[in-house]
Amino acid sequence: MSLPEEELRREEQRLASVLVRVEKEIEAAGRAAGGRKEQLVGGKRELWEDLVYDTDDWFEAAVQLTQQAQELSQHARSYRLAQGRSEHLERLLSNPYFARFDFREEGSSAEEAIYLGTMSVADEETHEVIVYDWRAPIAGMYYDYGPGPASYEAPDGRVTGEMTRKRQFVIRGGKLLAAFDTGVTIGDEMLQRMLGQGADDKMKSIVTTIQREQNRIIRETEHRFVFVQGAAGSGKTSAALQRVAYLLYKYRNYWEADQIVLFSPNDVFNDYVSNVLPELGEDAIPQTTFYDYVWRRLRHVGDVEHPYDQLEYLLASASEDDLRRSGIRVKASLAFAERIDAYAKTLAERGVVFRSLLRKDKVVFDAAELEEMFYVEFAKQRPPHRLESMKERLLERLGELERKRAVALYRKWIKEPNYLGTEQELKRLGLAKAKKAYAPLREQVKAFAFLDVVGTYRRLLAALDAGAAGFPATAEAWERIAKDTSERLSAEGALPYEDAVPMLYLLEALHGASRMNRVRHVVVDEAQDYTPLQWAYLRRLFPNAGMTAVGDANQAIHGVELEGGHMSSAKAFPPEQTVEIRLKKSYRSTRQIVAFASAMLQGAAENEPFERDGPLPEIVALPDGLPGDEVASVAAGRIRALRQAGSGSIAVVAKTAAAAENAHRLLTGQGIAASRLEKETKTFPTGVVVLPSYLAKGLEFDAVVVWDAEAAAYARESERKLLYTVCTRALHRLVVLCKGEPSPFLKDVPPALFTFSR
Repeated sequence: MSLPEEELRREEQRLASVLVRVEKEIEAAGRAAGGRKEQLVGGKRELWEDLVYDTDDWFEAAVQLTQQAQELSQHARSYRLAQGRSEHLERLLSNPYFARFDFREEGSSAEEAIYLGTMSVADEETHEVIVYDWRAPIAGMYYDYGPGPASYEAPDGRVTGEMTRKRQFVIRGGKLLAAFDTGVTIGDEMLQRMLGQGADDKMKSIVTTIQREQNRIIRETEHRFVFVQGAAGSGKTSAALQRVAYLLYKYRNYWEADQIVLFSPNDVFNDYVSNVLPELGEDAIPQTTFYDYVWRRLRHVGDVEHPYDQLEYLLASASEDDLRRSGIRVKASLAFAERIDAYAKTLAERGVVFRSLLRKDKVVFDAAELEEMFYVEFAKQRPPHRLESMKERLLERLGELERKRAVALYRKWIKEPNYLGTEQELKRLGLAKAKKAYAPLREQVKAFAFLDVVGTYRRLLAALDAGAAGFPATAEAWERIAKDTSERLSAEGALPYEDAVPMLYLLEALHGASRMNRVRHVVVDEAQDYTPLQWAYLRRLFPNAGMTAVGDANQAIHGVELEGGHMSSAKAFPPEQTVEIRLKKSYRSTRQIVAFASAMLQGAAENEPFERDGPLPEIVALPDGLPGDEVASVAAGRIRALRQAGSGSIAVVAKTAAAAENAHRLLTGQGIAASRLEKETKTFPTGVVVLPSYLAKGLEFDAVVVWDAEAAAYARESERKLLYTVCTRALHRLVVLCKGEPSPFLKDVPPALFTFSR
């Protein structure tokens, strides 16, 4: 409900006074940042001027260096904080707050007006808070209550009272554009404004429109492990990122941004969400993909197949029962992880395979010698300690080889008149060249590349007891899978992705050298695509971290069907430390698009669309055998119409990478200027984008044109969720092209939910 004119004027006057206060804060923050910078520069200068260089006082020098380095680090942190506050305050000049509620504490007759923004602002003289950070305890009431009884958990205990007013603002460029009084949830009028906007090339913060169920995810601190099953467009990714901001605020005296890690589905998604935390005044957190991590850990073993290449294989595979597909299912299971753990325990006695380390095709450390070190020389130690001892021994021997080579070079050069320089200079040059020559070998030793991970994994496959209870394959089936796997590992090319992850699991079970004890929290997006084995690995990799896992079982497209999706993996976590939360309401798409897509899936029927209307999705039936350029002509006509109707971002989604490449070529021939989104793409493109189906996950567009929704592309049951995922990327408009027989999944959609044209 819009405000009366007089009330609106009072809000405008208050906004003006707050902006004056913010400007003063900016001046103070600028002075503070300048002072911190001077301290930092001065500290660096003193480090070099005052350091004791007398070699007889090496201990004193080391102590002094450590002390000054610690001071410098503190100055640098203070400068970063001051500079960050200054930059965030600058953003407040455009929009210092977004909401207000009035609260009367129990036993008091006075009401307090609580204004909420992305950062706290206080009056310098009275120390009164004039804008509360949305993450403050008292601010939680805004998201959880409407006018009436309300309460919040303060540091001293629960505070109860009554909320007498709840108001929202639209402020841009320091101007109050609109204000609404609202009820229990964040007002529909505000949500309609936000959701009716076009898609952007960056995900926006949802702090102004957080819903009650999302707020529960954001502020959940009673459990270490939070698993979220959310419908497409339910805001689960946004809630997970706001949760990161909340945790950094709540534990600001203990946690740093680099102690939280985000695992996202791909690099373009990393770019898409990169603005959310900086918008809220927090430093960006480390972001990676699970594949990137696996690749980095195994790069000394060999190249690793990209999971999207694995998915391309599955999408193109004619049979649901081919050996590789069956192997993928088995190797994804928790039972397989348990067999790896059991086998790793036997490796103390036998089974570890080593590989010779070479330099210029010459053996430097022989495999037989390495095996003797592991099983004889260091046999009394536990396997992880044996490997560490081997690494130290090999590094020592490399040092000896470097010194011998340096001496040989020096003796050679000292006899040659064309090498000019003092003896000391030649010795230094010789040592530098020797170190450079052995540097690759030194890196291999540090990465335990002397372990033949592939060979050891092969032995595991041959020795694995498939007859034990709980193993998801018969002994006969496993024998065929193991043989097929061994042949794939022997072939030229990258390590199959389904074997790379268990291989890494085996490597970590053997030496456990990569535990990331410093990480406090891990966020996993698109969690439905993680296998039970991968969850077991993440638990082992981050032993001290909590986790937030968000996903949608209805968007599981990676070929491993799990009953209950990723939520079933929550059972592997301590139940007393784990909470499961479900988000059923979809905010991304119009009511018509949600109804259309949900009709394809039984499990999506419970999804609740936000009441935002738009045109019905359109199914365009094209004749079977229609030439590609004529298909592109129809698609180009729809794209031009969508652009005229105001769609800024349009995705043309084909099933596979090859189909997307073909679609892009044909559309270019029709005069459509379109970008391509591929697995290597790093930044989110704008305008018209052509992409394969699986890269669309997590993204959203004003309009989506499905390039190939015919039965020839989407017919297997395993592809039902893929088509659903593609359709739910659309915010406002959805066009589905079918050449020939439509996908059987479209036949499940009642005719009243779409328009049909030929």
